[in-house]
Amino acid sequence: MAEPSYPRWSPAELVAELREAAEEIAPELNGIRAEETLEGESAQMIEEMEEALRRIAAGAPRPQEIARAALAAQTPRKAIGKPIGRSIGKPKPAPRNPVKPRR
Repeated sequence: MAEPSYPRWSPAELVAELREAAEEIAPELNGIRAEETLEGESAQMIEEMEEALRRIAAGAPRPQEIARAALAAQTPRKAIGKPIGRSIGKPKPAPRNPVKPRR
């Protein structure tokens, strides 16, 4: 008896699942952001490969350069999810209504 065949996932579906998995696992990994996880890196790589293939398929000039750039994986990491708290180095805003000392 043949097993049922399911449709393959699209690149966008794979990326969404990988990014979600990266967001779920990152809090358990001390100091590692979601985009630095294997899942986060994989999601970005799929996005970059898909973009390169789309450009090549559309007849972009110098397809070998496009492929080399995608394979080099040298682009900065894209943030995943919402930022948690403030980034380091930014000062906190002053309180709107500071408490006045009692006389």
